[in-house]
Amino acid sequence: MGEKSSKHETPVEISSEQNSNTSRNSSAQCDNRRDAEIERAYSLMPDEDDLERMNTLASQMRVDEKDYEVRFDDTLDDPENVARRISKVRKYYISISITAASLNITMISSCWALVAEKFMAKFHISREVAVLGISFYIFGLGVGPLLLGPLSELAGRRLTFIFSLSLSIVWQCLVIWSTTIEGVFFGRFLSGFFGSALLSVAGGAISDIFSKDEVGIPMTIYTLSVFFGPSLAPIIAGAFAHDDYRWSFIVLLISCAVTLLLIIFTVPETYAPLLLIEKAKRLRRETGNERFFAPMEVTRKNASVAKLVLTSVRKPFGLLFRDKMMAVLCFYTGLVLAIIYLYFVAFPYIFPTLYNFTVFETGLSYLGLMIGMIIVSPASIIFQKRYERKVIANNGQRTPEMRFEALFYGAFLTPAGLMIFAWTCYPSVHWIAPLIGSAVFGAGVFFVFVGVFNYTVDAYRRFAATAMACNSFVRSTMSAVFPLFGLQMYQGMGINWAGFLLAMVAITMIPVPFLFSKYGAYLRSKSPYAWDD
Repeated sequence: MGEKSSKHETPVEISSEQNSNTSRNSSAQCDNRRDAEIERAYSLMPDEDDLERMNTLASQMRVDEKDYEVRFDDTLDDPENVARRISKVRKYYISISITAASLNITMISSCWALVAEKFMAKFHISREVAVLGISFYIFGLGVGPLLLGPLSELAGRRLTFIFSLSLSIVWQCLVIWSTTIEGVFFGRFLSGFFGSALLSVAGGAISDIFSKDEVGIPMTIYTLSVFFGPSLAPIIAGAFAHDDYRWSFIVLLISCAVTLLLIIFTVPETYAPLLLIEKAKRLRRETGNERFFAPMEVTRKNASVAKLVLTSVRKPFGLLFRDKMMAVLCFYTGLVLAIIYLYFVAFPYIFPTLYNFTVFETGLSYLGLMIGMIIVSPASIIFQKRYERKVIANNGQRTPEMRFEALFYGAFLTPAGLMIFAWTCYPSVHWIAPLIGSAVFGAGVFFVFVGVFNYTVDAYRRFAATAMACNSFVRSTMSAVFPLFGLQMYQGMGINWAGFLLAMVAITMIPVPFLFSKYGAYLRSKSPYAWDD
Protein backbone atom coordinates (compact mmCIF):
# COMPACT_ATOMS: atom_id res chain seq x y z
CA MET A 1 0.00 0.00 0.00
CA GLY A 2 2.87 2.24 0.89
CA GLU A 3 4.51 1.60 -2.51
CA LYS A 4 1.35 2.19 -4.40
CA SER A 5 0.91 5.32 -2.56
CA SER A 6 4.44 6.41 -3.39
CA LYS A 7 3.97 5.47 -7.00
CA HIS A 8 0.87 7.55 -7.23
CA GLU A 9 2.51 10.48 -5.53
CA THR A 10 5.39 10.63 -7.96
CA PRO A 11 3.30 11.25 -11.09
CA VAL A 12 1.35 13.98 -9.27
CA GLU A 13 4.57 15.76 -8.42
CA ILE A 14 5.81 15.41 -12.02
CA SER A 15 2.48 16.68 -13.40
CA SER A 16 2.55 19.72 -11.09
CA GLU A 17 6.08 20.53 -12.15
CA GLN A 18 5.14 20.23 -15.81
CA ASN A 19 2.18 22.54 -15.33
CA SER A 20 4.42 25.06 -13.64
CA ASN A 21 6.85 24.93 -16.54
CA THR A 22 4.01 25.25 -19.05
CA SER A 23 2.63 28.26 -17.19
CA ARG A 24 6.03 29.93 -17.19
CA ASN A 25 6.44 29.25 -20.90
CA SER A 26 2.95 30.62 -21.66
CA SER A 27 3.63 33.75 -19.60
CA ALA A 28 6.90 34.29 -21.43
CA GLN A 29 5.16 33.90 -24.77
CA CYS A 30 2.49 36.48 -23.75
CA ASP A 31 5.22 38.87 -22.68
CA ASN A 32 6.97 38.36 -25.99
CA ARG A 33 3.78 38.97 -27.96
CA ARG A 34 3.03 42.09 -25.90
CA ASP A 35 6.54 43.42 -26.42
CA ALA A 36 6.24 42.70 -30.14
CA GLU A 37 2.93 44.55 -30.32
CA ILE A 38 4.40 47.52 -28.44
CA GLU A 39 7.39 47.62 -30.77
CA ARG A 40 5.06 47.41 -33.77
CA ALA A 41 2.92 50.28 -32.40
CA TYR A 42 6.00 52.41 -31.88
CA SER A 43 7.19 51.61 -35.35
CA LEU A 44 3.88 52.82 -36.78
CA MET A 45 3.99 56.13 -34.88
CA PRO A 46 5.38 59.03 -36.92
CA ASP A 47 8.69 60.48 -35.96
CA GLU A 48 9.34 64.22 -35.62
CA ASP A 49 10.00 64.58 -39.33
CA ASP A 50 6.74 62.80 -40.12
CA LEU A 51 4.81 65.02 -37.72
CA GLU A 52 6.32 68.11 -39.31
CA ARG A 53 5.35 66.86 -42.76
CA MET A 54 1.79 66.14 -41.55
CA ASN A 55 1.44 69.60 -40.01
CA THR A 56 2.75 71.19 -43.19
CA LEU A 57 0.26 69.20 -45.27
CA ALA A 58 -2.63 70.18 -42.97
CA SER A 59 -1.56 73.80 -43.15
CA GLN A 60 -1.41 73.63 -46.93
CA MET A 61 -4.90 72.08 -46.98
CA ARG A 62 -6.20 74.95 -44.85
CA VAL A 63 -4.51 77.49 -47.11
CA ASP A 64 -5.93 75.75 -50.17
CA GLU A 65 -9.40 75.85 -48.62
CA LYS A 66 -8.92 79.54 -47.80
CA ASP A 67 -7.98 80.17 -51.43
CA TYR A 68 -11.48 79.13 -52.46
CA GLU A 69 -13.17 81.61 -50.13
CA VAL A 70 -14.40 84.38 -52.43
CA ARG A 71 -13.93 88.03 -51.57
CA PHE A 72 -13.99 91.38 -53.34
CA ASP A 73 -10.68 92.69 -54.58
CA ASP A 74 -10.46 96.44 -55.17
CA THR A 75 -8.12 95.78 -58.07
CA LEU A 76 -10.71 93.65 -59.88
CA ASP A 77 -13.93 94.76 -61.51
CA ASP A 78 -16.31 92.20 -60.02
CA PRO A 79 -19.80 92.46 -61.53
CA GLU A 80 -21.28 91.71 -58.10
CA ASN A 81 -19.40 94.54 -56.35
CA VAL A 82 -22.15 97.16 -56.34
CA ALA A 83 -20.11 99.76 -54.47
CA ARG A 84 -17.53 99.89 -57.31
CA ARG A 85 -19.76 99.17 -60.28
CA ILE A 86 -22.47 101.85 -59.99
CA SER A 87 -22.01 105.58 -60.54
CA LYS A 88 -22.13 108.23 -57.85
CA VAL A 89 -25.45 109.52 -59.23
CA ARG A 90 -26.93 106.05 -58.86
CA LYS A 91 -25.55 105.82 -55.33
CA TYR A 92 -27.29 109.05 -54.36
CA TYR A 93 -30.51 107.83 -55.96
CA ILE A 94 -30.37 104.64 -53.87
CA SER A 95 -29.55 106.67 -50.77
CA ILE A 96 -32.47 109.05 -51.35
CA SER A 97 -34.87 106.14 -51.96
CA ILE A 98 -33.86 104.50 -48.69
CA THR A 99 -34.05 107.84 -46.87
CA ALA A 100 -37.56 108.46 -48.25
CA ALA A 101 -38.69 105.04 -47.02
CA SER A 102 -37.27 105.77 -43.56
CA LEU A 103 -38.93 109.18 -43.57
CA ASN A 104 -42.31 107.54 -44.18
CA ILE A 105 -41.88 105.11 -41.30
CA THR A 106 -41.05 107.92 -38.85
CA MET A 107 -43.82 110.17 -40.15
CA ILE A 108 -46.43 107.54 -39.36
CA SER A 109 -45.37 107.69 -35.70
CA SER A 110 -46.54 111.28 -35.14
CA CYS A 111 -49.33 111.79 -37.68
CA TRP A 112 -51.65 110.50 -34.96
CA ALA A 113 -51.13 113.66 -32.89
CA LEU A 114 -53.59 115.90 -34.77
CA VAL A 115 -56.22 113.25 -35.57
CA ALA A 116 -56.54 111.84 -32.04
CA GLU A 117 -59.61 114.01 -31.45
CA LYS A 118 -61.40 112.31 -34.35
CA PHE A 119 -60.56 108.86 -33.02
CA MET A 120 -61.92 109.93 -29.64
CA ALA A 121 -65.20 111.02 -31.24
CA LYS A 122 -65.56 107.94 -33.46
CA PHE A 123 -64.71 105.27 -30.88
CA HIS A 124 -65.88 107.14 -27.76
CA ILE A 125 -62.58 106.90 -25.90
CA SER A 126 -60.87 109.27 -23.49
CA ARG A 127 -57.83 111.35 -24.35
CA GLU A 128 -55.66 109.17 -22.11
CA VAL A 129 -56.62 106.11 -24.13
CA ALA A 130 -56.21 107.94 -27.45
CA VAL A 131 -52.56 108.72 -26.62
CA LEU A 132 -51.86 104.98 -26.84
CA GLY A 133 -52.03 105.39 -30.62
CA ILE A 134 -48.64 107.14 -30.45
CA SER A 135 -47.15 104.98 -27.69
CA PHE A 136 -47.94 101.62 -29.28
CA TYR A 137 -46.34 102.59 -32.58
CA ILE A 138 -43.15 103.92 -30.97
CA PHE A 139 -42.86 100.90 -28.71
CA GLY A 140 -43.13 98.70 -31.79
CA LEU A 141 -40.23 100.64 -33.34
CA GLY A 142 -38.12 99.88 -30.27
CA VAL A 143 -38.95 96.19 -29.87
CA GLY A 144 -38.79 95.30 -33.57
CA PRO A 145 -35.00 95.47 -34.06
CA LEU A 146 -34.43 93.10 -31.13
CA LEU A 147 -36.44 90.33 -32.80
CA LEU A 148 -36.03 91.19 -36.48
CA GLY A 149 -32.31 92.05 -36.35
CA PRO A 150 -31.14 88.60 -37.55
CA LEU A 151 -33.30 88.97 -40.68
CA SER A 152 -30.88 91.37 -42.35
CA GLU A 153 -27.87 89.25 -41.34
CA LEU A 154 -29.21 86.25 -43.26
CA ALA A 155 -31.45 87.80 -45.93
CA GLY A 156 -29.56 91.02 -46.76
CA ARG A 157 -30.69 94.63 -47.11
CA ARG A 158 -32.99 94.46 -50.11
CA LEU A 159 -35.19 91.62 -48.86
CA THR A 160 -35.36 93.26 -45.43
CA PHE A 161 -36.58 96.51 -47.00
CA ILE A 162 -39.26 94.73 -49.02
CA PHE A 163 -40.35 92.56 -46.09
CA SER A 164 -40.45 95.51 -43.68
CA LEU A 165 -42.32 97.95 -45.89
CA SER A 166 -44.80 95.36 -47.16
CA LEU A 167 -45.91 94.21 -43.72
CA SER A 168 -45.92 97.76 -42.38
CA ILE A 169 -48.30 98.72 -45.21
CA VAL A 170 -50.55 95.72 -44.46
CA TRP A 171 -50.95 96.73 -40.84
CA GLN A 172 -51.47 100.38 -41.77
CA CYS A 173 -54.51 99.18 -43.70
CA LEU A 174 -55.87 97.75 -40.45
CA VAL A 175 -55.38 101.13 -38.77
CA ILE A 176 -57.27 102.92 -41.55
CA TRP A 177 -60.23 100.61 -41.95
CA SER A 178 -60.60 98.86 -38.58
CA THR A 179 -64.05 99.18 -37.01
CA THR A 180 -62.74 98.80 -33.43
CA ILE A 181 -60.22 100.81 -31.45
CA GLU A 182 -58.50 97.55 -30.43
CA GLY A 183 -57.87 96.80 -34.09
CA VAL A 184 -56.50 100.31 -34.59
CA PHE A 185 -54.05 100.00 -31.71
CA PHE A 186 -53.02 96.48 -32.76
CA GLY A 187 -52.38 97.73 -36.29
CA ARG A 188 -50.36 100.69 -34.97
CA PHE A 189 -48.09 98.44 -32.91
CA LEU A 190 -47.43 95.93 -35.69
CA SER A 191 -46.97 98.64 -38.28
CA GLY A 192 -44.20 100.11 -36.13
CA PHE A 193 -42.81 96.68 -35.25
CA PHE A 194 -42.29 95.63 -38.87
CA GLY A 195 -41.33 99.12 -40.03
CA SER A 196 -38.48 99.13 -37.53
CA ALA A 197 -36.62 96.49 -39.54
CA LEU A 198 -36.16 99.03 -42.32
CA LEU A 199 -34.83 101.67 -39.95
CA SER A 200 -32.38 99.22 -38.39
CA VAL A 201 -30.59 98.50 -41.70
CA ALA A 202 -31.09 101.71 -43.70
CA GLY A 203 -27.92 103.36 -42.39
CA GLY A 204 -25.93 100.20 -43.09
CA ALA A 205 -27.18 100.09 -46.68
CA ILE A 206 -26.01 103.65 -47.27
CA SER A 207 -22.58 102.92 -45.80
CA ASP A 208 -22.38 99.83 -48.06
CA ILE A 209 -22.22 101.86 -51.25
CA PHE A 210 -20.28 104.97 -50.18
CA SER A 211 -16.63 105.07 -49.18
CA LYS A 212 -15.59 106.54 -45.83
CA ASP A 213 -14.67 109.81 -47.55
CA GLU A 214 -18.04 110.07 -49.32
CA VAL A 215 -20.50 108.77 -46.72
CA GLY A 216 -20.66 111.94 -44.58
CA ILE A 217 -23.23 113.88 -46.63
CA PRO A 218 -25.68 111.02 -47.41
CA MET A 219 -25.53 109.84 -43.78
CA THR A 220 -26.25 113.35 -42.52
CA ILE A 221 -29.28 113.56 -44.83
CA TYR A 222 -30.49 110.17 -43.62
CA THR A 223 -30.00 111.11 -39.95
CA LEU A 224 -32.00 114.29 -40.45
CA SER A 225 -34.85 112.33 -42.04
CA VAL A 226 -35.30 110.33 -38.84
CA PHE A 227 -36.04 113.59 -37.00
CA PHE A 228 -37.85 115.32 -39.87
CA GLY A 229 -40.47 112.61 -40.04
CA PRO A 230 -42.02 113.19 -36.62
CA SER A 231 -41.99 116.98 -37.17
CA LEU A 232 -43.36 116.85 -40.72
CA ALA A 233 -46.26 114.44 -40.20
CA PRO A 234 -48.38 116.80 -38.04
CA ILE A 235 -48.23 119.36 -40.86
CA ILE A 236 -49.68 116.78 -43.27
CA ALA A 237 -52.31 115.78 -40.71
CA GLY A 238 -53.18 119.43 -40.17
CA ALA A 239 -53.73 119.90 -43.91
CA PHE A 240 -56.48 117.24 -43.76
CA ALA A 241 -58.00 118.61 -40.58
CA HIS A 242 -61.43 119.15 -42.19
CA ASP A 243 -61.51 115.77 -43.93
CA ASP A 244 -62.00 112.24 -42.68
CA TYR A 245 -59.24 111.13 -40.27
CA ARG A 246 -58.38 108.31 -42.65
CA TRP A 247 -56.94 110.65 -45.28
CA SER A 248 -53.83 111.47 -43.26
CA PHE A 249 -53.02 107.77 -43.05
CA ILE A 250 -54.02 107.07 -46.64
CA VAL A 251 -51.56 109.70 -47.92
CA LEU A 252 -48.75 108.10 -45.92
CA LEU A 253 -49.88 104.65 -47.06
CA ILE A 254 -49.59 105.73 -50.69
CA SER A 255 -46.19 107.27 -49.99
CA CYS A 256 -44.98 104.00 -48.42
CA ALA A 257 -46.29 102.02 -51.41
CA VAL A 258 -44.41 104.29 -53.84
CA THR A 259 -41.12 103.87 -51.99
CA LEU A 260 -41.73 100.12 -51.81
CA LEU A 261 -42.12 99.94 -55.61
CA LEU A 262 -38.99 102.04 -56.09
CA ILE A 263 -37.00 99.66 -53.89
CA ILE A 264 -38.40 96.56 -55.59
CA PHE A 265 -37.61 97.73 -59.12
CA THR A 266 -34.63 100.08 -58.77
CA VAL A 267 -32.65 99.39 -55.59
CA PRO A 268 -30.16 96.49 -55.80
CA GLU A 269 -28.78 94.40 -52.98
CA THR A 270 -25.90 96.24 -51.28
CA TYR A 271 -24.91 93.84 -48.49
CA ALA A 272 -21.41 92.57 -49.34
CA PRO A 273 -21.69 89.11 -47.65
CA LEU A 274 -24.79 88.38 -49.74
CA LEU A 275 -23.19 89.69 -52.94
CA LEU A 276 -20.26 87.35 -52.34
CA ILE A 277 -22.70 84.43 -52.54
CA GLU A 278 -23.58 85.52 -56.07
CA LYS A 279 -19.89 85.74 -56.91
CA ALA A 280 -19.27 82.24 -55.54
CA LYS A 281 -22.15 80.88 -57.63
CA ARG A 282 -20.76 82.55 -60.73
CA LEU A 283 -17.26 81.15 -60.15
CA ARG A 284 -18.63 77.64 -59.57
CA ARG A 285 -20.66 77.92 -62.77
CA GLU A 286 -17.82 79.31 -64.88
CA THR A 287 -15.04 77.04 -63.62
CA GLY A 288 -16.98 73.92 -62.74
CA ASN A 289 -15.09 73.88 -59.43
CA GLU A 290 -17.55 73.37 -56.56
CA ARG A 291 -15.00 74.32 -53.90
CA PHE A 292 -15.60 78.07 -54.28
CA PHE A 293 -17.70 79.35 -51.38
CA ALA A 294 -18.79 82.56 -49.64
CA PRO A 295 -18.62 82.92 -45.83
CA MET A 296 -22.34 83.68 -45.67
CA GLU A 297 -23.10 80.29 -47.21
CA VAL A 298 -21.34 78.61 -44.29
CA THR A 299 -23.14 80.89 -41.83
CA ARG A 300 -26.53 80.05 -43.32
CA LYS A 301 -25.87 76.31 -43.04
CA ASN A 302 -24.77 76.52 -39.41
CA ALA A 303 -27.10 79.32 -38.26
CA SER A 304 -30.19 78.68 -36.18
CA VAL A 305 -32.80 81.42 -36.50
CA ALA A 306 -34.03 80.78 -32.96
CA LYS A 307 -30.49 81.07 -31.59
CA LEU A 308 -29.85 84.26 -33.57
CA VAL A 309 -33.06 85.83 -32.25
CA LEU A 310 -32.23 84.83 -28.67
CA THR A 311 -28.75 86.34 -29.02
CA SER A 312 -30.22 89.44 -30.65
CA VAL A 313 -32.49 89.95 -27.64
CA ARG A 314 -29.97 89.02 -24.94
CA LYS A 315 -26.95 91.09 -26.00
CA PRO A 316 -28.53 94.59 -25.85
CA PHE A 317 -29.82 93.96 -22.33
CA GLY A 318 -26.44 92.62 -21.25
CA LEU A 319 -24.84 95.81 -22.58
CA LEU A 320 -27.45 98.00 -20.89
CA PHE A 321 -27.10 96.46 -17.44
CA ARG A 322 -23.37 95.70 -17.43
CA ASP A 323 -22.06 98.95 -18.91
CA LYS A 324 -23.02 102.02 -16.87
CA MET A 325 -21.56 104.43 -19.42
CA MET A 326 -23.72 102.98 -22.18
CA ALA A 327 -26.77 103.07 -19.91
CA VAL A 328 -26.30 106.80 -19.28
CA LEU A 329 -25.85 107.61 -22.97
CA CYS A 330 -28.94 105.58 -23.87
CA PHE A 331 -30.92 107.45 -21.23
CA TYR A 332 -29.64 110.78 -22.60
CA THR A 333 -30.79 110.12 -26.17
CA GLY A 334 -34.01 108.62 -24.82
CA LEU A 335 -34.71 111.75 -22.77
CA VAL A 336 -34.37 114.27 -25.59
CA LEU A 337 -36.31 112.15 -28.08
CA ALA A 338 -39.02 111.45 -25.49
CA ILE A 339 -39.49 115.21 -25.01
CA ILE A 340 -40.00 115.57 -28.76
CA TYR A 341 -42.75 112.94 -28.67
CA LEU A 342 -44.18 114.54 -25.54
CA TYR A 343 -44.60 117.68 -27.64
CA PHE A 344 -46.98 115.76 -29.91
CA VAL A 345 -49.54 115.78 -27.11
CA ALA A 346 -48.41 119.10 -25.60
CA PHE A 347 -48.50 121.35 -28.69
CA PRO A 348 -52.17 120.56 -29.52
CA TYR A 349 -52.95 121.73 -25.99
CA ILE A 350 -50.54 124.69 -25.63
CA PHE A 351 -51.00 126.62 -28.88
CA PRO A 352 -54.80 126.43 -29.19
CA THR A 353 -55.07 127.35 -25.49
CA LEU A 354 -52.68 130.33 -25.57
CA TYR A 355 -52.90 131.55 -29.16
CA ASN A 356 -56.18 130.10 -30.49
CA PHE A 357 -54.32 128.18 -33.22
CA THR A 358 -56.36 126.11 -35.64
CA VAL A 359 -55.48 122.46 -36.22
CA PHE A 360 -53.46 123.32 -39.32
CA GLU A 361 -51.64 126.16 -37.54
CA THR A 362 -50.84 123.79 -34.67
CA GLY A 363 -49.33 121.40 -37.21
CA LEU A 364 -47.14 124.21 -38.56
CA SER A 365 -45.85 124.89 -35.04
CA TYR A 366 -43.66 121.79 -35.35
CA LEU A 367 -41.62 123.57 -38.00
CA GLY A 368 -39.51 125.09 -35.23
CA LEU A 369 -37.97 121.70 -34.43
CA MET A 370 -37.23 121.05 -38.11
CA ILE A 371 -35.68 124.45 -38.77
CA GLY A 372 -33.37 124.14 -35.78
CA MET A 373 -32.07 120.79 -37.03
CA ILE A 374 -31.62 122.04 -40.60
CA ILE A 375 -29.61 125.07 -39.50
CA VAL A 376 -27.05 123.09 -37.51
CA SER A 377 -26.84 119.95 -39.67
CA PRO A 378 -23.83 121.21 -41.75
CA ALA A 379 -21.85 121.38 -38.50
CA SER A 380 -21.43 117.58 -38.65
CA ILE A 381 -18.94 118.07 -41.51
CA ILE A 382 -16.99 120.54 -39.37
CA PHE A 383 -16.94 118.07 -36.47
CA GLN A 384 -15.51 115.39 -38.74
CA LYS A 385 -12.67 117.68 -39.88
CA ARG A 386 -11.89 118.68 -36.30
CA TYR A 387 -11.87 115.03 -35.29
CA GLU A 388 -9.27 114.28 -37.97
CA ARG A 389 -7.10 117.16 -36.74
CA LYS A 390 -7.33 115.86 -33.16
CA VAL A 391 -6.15 112.45 -34.33
CA ILE A 392 -3.16 114.02 -36.09
CA ALA A 393 -2.32 116.09 -33.00
CA ASN A 394 -2.49 112.91 -30.91
CA ASN A 395 0.21 111.21 -33.02
CA GLY A 396 -2.36 109.33 -35.06
CA GLN A 397 -3.96 107.72 -32.01
CA ARG A 398 -7.77 107.72 -32.13
CA THR A 399 -9.88 107.69 -28.98
CA PRO A 400 -13.69 107.47 -28.95
CA GLU A 401 -13.90 110.43 -26.56
CA MET A 402 -12.77 112.70 -29.42
CA ARG A 403 -16.27 112.22 -30.85
CA PHE A 404 -17.94 114.04 -27.95
CA GLU A 405 -17.53 117.55 -29.38
CA ALA A 406 -21.05 117.70 -30.80
CA LEU A 407 -22.45 116.54 -27.45
CA PHE A 408 -20.77 119.50 -25.71
CA TYR A 409 -23.01 121.88 -27.68
CA GLY A 410 -26.07 119.68 -27.40
CA ALA A 411 -25.73 119.49 -23.62
CA PHE A 412 -26.25 123.27 -23.36
CA LEU A 413 -28.63 123.87 -26.26
CA THR A 414 -31.26 121.34 -25.16
CA PRO A 415 -31.95 122.86 -21.72
CA ALA A 416 -31.58 126.38 -23.15
CA GLY A 417 -34.25 125.67 -25.78
CA LEU A 418 -36.55 124.09 -23.21
CA MET A 419 -36.09 127.06 -20.88
CA ILE A 420 -36.89 129.56 -23.65
CA PHE A 421 -39.97 127.57 -24.61
CA ALA A 422 -41.16 127.28 -20.99
CA TRP A 423 -40.98 130.97 -20.10
CA THR A 424 -42.23 132.44 -23.37
CA CYS A 425 -45.51 130.49 -23.41
CA TYR A 426 -47.75 133.42 -22.47
CA PRO A 427 -50.64 134.93 -24.43
CA SER A 428 -48.93 138.31 -24.15
CA VAL A 429 -45.74 137.00 -25.81
CA HIS A 430 -45.73 136.51 -29.58
CA TRP A 431 -46.05 132.88 -30.65
CA ILE A 432 -42.76 133.06 -32.53
CA ALA A 433 -40.87 133.12 -29.19
CA PRO A 434 -41.76 129.56 -28.08
CA LEU A 435 -41.14 128.37 -31.65
CA ILE A 436 -37.62 129.86 -31.43
CA GLY A 437 -37.18 127.93 -28.18
CA SER A 438 -38.27 124.70 -29.89
CA ALA A 439 -35.80 125.42 -32.73
CA VAL A 440 -32.93 125.81 -30.23
CA PHE A 441 -34.03 122.59 -28.58
CA GLY A 442 -34.18 120.84 -31.98
CA ALA A 443 -30.61 121.94 -32.71
CA GLY A 444 -29.52 120.55 -29.35
CA VAL A 445 -31.25 117.23 -30.05
CA PHE A 446 -29.37 116.93 -33.34
CA PHE A 447 -26.03 117.55 -31.62
CA VAL A 448 -26.82 115.06 -28.85
CA PHE A 449 -27.59 112.29 -31.33
CA VAL A 450 -24.56 113.03 -33.52
CA GLY A 451 -22.24 112.96 -30.51
CA VAL A 452 -23.69 109.84 -28.91
CA PHE A 453 -24.03 107.85 -32.13
CA ASN A 454 -20.50 108.66 -33.32
CA TYR A 455 -19.06 107.79 -29.93
CA THR A 456 -21.06 104.55 -29.71
CA VAL A 457 -19.86 103.29 -33.08
CA ASP A 458 -16.21 104.07 -32.21
CA ALA A 459 -16.18 102.83 -28.62
CA TYR A 460 -18.18 99.65 -29.22
CA ARG A 461 -16.88 98.88 -32.70
CA ARG A 462 -17.06 95.11 -32.36
CA PHE A 463 -20.52 95.34 -30.78
CA ALA A 464 -21.73 98.43 -32.65
CA ALA A 465 -24.93 96.79 -33.93
CA THR A 466 -25.77 95.56 -30.41
CA ALA A 467 -25.05 98.99 -28.92
CA MET A 468 -27.29 100.73 -31.47
CA ALA A 469 -30.08 98.21 -30.88
CA CYS A 470 -29.75 98.86 -27.15
CA ASN A 471 -29.96 102.61 -27.74
CA SER A 472 -32.97 102.19 -30.04
CA PHE A 473 -34.83 100.11 -27.46
CA VAL A 474 -34.22 102.55 -24.59
CA ARG A 475 -35.09 105.73 -26.49
CA SER A 476 -38.18 104.17 -28.09
CA THR A 477 -39.43 102.89 -24.74
CA MET A 478 -38.98 106.31 -23.14
CA SER A 479 -40.59 108.01 -26.15
CA ALA A 480 -43.58 105.67 -25.80
CA VAL A 481 -43.99 106.43 -22.09
CA PHE A 482 -43.63 110.23 -22.02
CA PRO A 483 -46.75 111.04 -24.07
CA LEU A 484 -48.82 109.01 -21.57
CA PHE A 485 -48.31 111.61 -18.82
CA GLY A 486 -47.33 114.69 -20.83
CA LEU A 487 -50.75 116.31 -21.16
CA GLN A 488 -51.63 115.68 -17.50
CA MET A 489 -48.31 117.24 -16.48
CA TYR A 490 -48.94 120.41 -18.50
CA GLN A 491 -52.51 120.69 -17.26
CA GLY A 492 -51.65 119.97 -13.62
CA MET A 493 -48.44 121.97 -13.22
CA GLY A 494 -49.22 124.67 -15.73
CA ILE A 495 -47.56 125.17 -19.10
CA ASN A 496 -44.63 127.21 -17.77
CA TRP A 497 -43.70 125.10 -14.76
CA ALA A 498 -44.08 121.81 -16.67
CA GLY A 499 -41.70 123.14 -19.31
CA PHE A 500 -39.33 124.35 -16.59
CA LEU A 501 -39.28 120.86 -15.04
CA LEU A 502 -38.19 119.35 -18.36
CA ALA A 503 -35.47 121.99 -18.67
CA MET A 504 -34.14 121.20 -15.20
CA VAL A 505 -33.96 117.48 -16.00
CA ALA A 506 -32.00 118.33 -19.15
CA ILE A 507 -29.64 120.53 -17.10
CA THR A 508 -28.68 117.54 -14.94
CA MET A 509 -27.27 115.91 -18.10
CA ILE A 510 -24.84 118.77 -18.88
CA PRO A 511 -21.87 117.23 -16.98
CA VAL A 512 -22.17 113.91 -18.87
CA PRO A 513 -19.99 114.66 -21.93
CA PHE A 514 -17.36 116.44 -19.83
CA LEU A 515 -17.09 113.66 -17.25
CA PHE A 516 -17.02 110.98 -19.92
CA SER A 517 -14.36 112.86 -21.87
CA LYS A 518 -12.15 112.84 -18.79
CA TYR A 519 -12.89 109.39 -17.39
CA GLY A 520 -14.13 107.63 -20.52
CA ALA A 521 -10.99 105.54 -21.05
CA TYR A 522 -11.14 104.26 -17.46
CA LEU A 523 -14.85 103.48 -17.67
CA ARG A 524 -14.39 101.66 -20.97
CA SER A 525 -11.65 99.53 -19.43
CA LYS A 526 -14.25 98.23 -16.97
CA SER A 527 -16.75 97.40 -19.69
CA PRO A 528 -16.91 93.86 -21.13
CA TYR A 529 -18.25 95.27 -24.39
CA ALA A 530 -16.09 98.31 -25.20
CA TRP A 531 -13.85 97.57 -28.20
CA ASP A 532 -12.20 100.52 -29.89
CA ASP A 533 -9.08 99.11 -31.52
